[in-house]
Amino acid sequence: MPLTPIVYNAERRSRLDYGAGCGKTWATNEIPAKANVTETQPQRGVSKRAVFVGLLCATAISFGESYGTLVVRGSAMAADYSTGAAIFLFFLLTLLLNPLAQLLTGSRLHSGELATIYIMMIVASAIPSWGFVMNLIPFLGGLFYFATPENDWANIIHPHIKPWLVSQDRAATWKLFEGAARGEPVPWGLWHKPLLAWGFFILSVYFVTLCMLVILRKQWMEHERLLFPLSVLPLELAQREQGRLLPSLLRNYLTWVGFLIPFLINLVNGLHSYFNYFPFIQLNTPLRFLRESVRLNLYPRFEVIGLSYLLSLDVSFGVWFFAFLAYVHTGVERLFGWSIGPSQPYSMPASASVAHLAQGAMFFLVFSILWAARQHIGDVLRKAFKRDPTIDDSSEMLSYRTAVLGFIFGSIFAVWWLAQTGLQFGIALFYFLLCLATFIGLARIISQAGLAYGVSPVAPPVFMVTALGPTALGASGLTALGMNFPWTADLRTFVMASAATGLKIAEVMRLETRRLFGAIAATIVVTLISAVWAVTTLAYKYGGVNLGGWGFGGLTRLTGNWIAHNINNPEEIYGWHLIYTGIGSAVMAVLSFLKARFVGFPIHPIGLVLGLTYPISQIWFSVFIAWALKAVILKYGGARGYRLLRPLFLGMVLGAFGSAGMWLIIDYFGGMSNWFTM
Repeated sequence: MPLTPIVYNAERRSRLDYGAGCGKTWATNEIPAKANVTETQPQRGVSKRAVFVGLLCATAISFGESYGTLVVRGSAMAADYSTGAAIFLFFLLTLLLNPLAQLLTGSRLHSGELATIYIMMIVASAIPSWGFVMNLIPFLGGLFYFATPENDWANIIHPHIKPWLVSQDRAATWKLFEGAARGEPVPWGLWHKPLLAWGFFILSVYFVTLCMLVILRKQWMEHERLLFPLSVLPLELAQREQGRLLPSLLRNYLTWVGFLIPFLINLVNGLHSYFNYFPFIQLNTPLRFLRESVRLNLYPRFEVIGLSYLLSLDVSFGVWFFAFLAYVHTGVERLFGWSIGPSQPYSMPASASVAHLAQGAMFFLVFSILWAARQHIGDVLRKAFKRDPTIDDSSEMLSYRTAVLGFIFGSIFAVWWLAQTGLQFGIALFYFLLCLATFIGLARIISQAGLAYGVSPVAPPVFMVTALGPTALGASGLTALGMNFPWTADLRTFVMASAATGLKIAEVMRLETRRLFGAIAATIVVTLISAVWAVTTLAYKYGGVNLGGWGFGGLTRLTGNWIAHNINNPEEIYGWHLIYTGIGSAVMAVLSFLKARFVGFPIHPIGLVLGLTYPISQIWFSVFIAWALKAVILKYGGARGYRLLRPLFLGMVLGAFGSAGMWLIIDYFGGMSNWFTM
């Protein structure tokens, strides 16, 4: 069996399917005929004003996401790979602000600058909420605040928490969760030590993942030509034409038809929340089967439908088909009362067996990715260590030498840091490699499939317990793994995946990649600082337990209970979990072989990797709708029909995120909260 990625040989099918609908696509590395038609002279895309605007937008995302999620309790616009906050701001920029600047000053941001700003915004979107900060801040004191005589965390967990990881001041911790006195400032001096410790660590992780991306970029974009569907919408919005204020997408009436579908539904429901005599449009249709052991939420999410329309048919079919199979698998287990153990944290609603099948598939995916890239990686290493002049790295964000050395030394620092938290050095190395494999696998899924929602089927800290057992890890190791939940457990978005989409945009728009790295680095630092400031300040003002979001309540309690349970109930090894992981790898290998061998094989095995985590359980039906609609359109309308209707579906994405952003602003002034979440 050829050890190639599941998409490499099958990419012919994906390109034929995707390209049949698009004519010339962004994935061909060719800019469509309408793009940049007024760029008569080369212009710098990563300009000073573009970086300045991008940093302003990154700061706005930090504050807006923090306030919108925690105080307004509205849609988390920066929680997933869809980067709704970036799309919303970019929509306003291309629809209103840039044309207005042209009318008032005669000058506006050109296409390259718009692309730079968008790349900075999607990187920023990966940090404030589920990406890191909103998970981290509650952890700096939550395991102390939620300790009770009943859970006995004081004796089970507290002795194993390293003092430099958390706040040591009880009053500061309690005020973080219960609020400070009116007018009392945040005592930053009591928080600077843990914040700096976590800050240096997460910056090293971001740097290592960006170095990995530089090493893999050419393999993914030039050798395998992955499609990067999430780059389509921003590239359409960034188009600039002679004598036109708006890009062609926003001049197409079908875009606005698609925009109005979610916009009007959300408008009616929003008015209902303020004035109860307006009707409420209920879209969710729950369906129970297998003697009501399984519940399906048939809820159409228009942003998912719009983005999934860009997927190839085999990919979208694989996503919803394997999700439905996972439901059936879980339901049958419940009917017979059999399981290999309780559902794993962050794998729900999937059973433990479904989650570990998907995790095994993830391992095979990552192995096949690296195996297929072995020749390219060899070239990278020769350039890095032997300075081979025949290998060109001038188009990369970093030179290959910088990327390789940065990966090595950044990883050494990260592993050393993890070892200081309580993990043995060998276990810390294994854990970090497991996290890197997860990053690569998810980044590949986002880059190829364009699926905007998903997490690891088994969180890396949880799989460490599966693979090694609580006894081998010990109380100190289990506590250290729990303390690392903020950046590896609920991994709904992360910088590497967003930066991969950004590099595709940069390739199409021919941006200056070395300057782009500086812009991305500045974005990461500014977003981290502003998000930490925003979340901590809001917690001290309102009290963390009074805020919305997951971090100040459920995340901390779930983690503490997980640590305590594993310390109190040690097992040598989870044999059945590892067996199912091996079965998942074997099934993935067989499906990959079938997909590579038979071009017409209709099921893309990438769906098996996704499992049945919370994001997939919420969006699979919308992917099914998009798959069914696209199949009908291609069958009866062909490529022309697909091209004609694509603006309709892109308009749905703009309408969904546009209305979500609009209602966040309205609720800020109107005082309403907790009624509308995407």
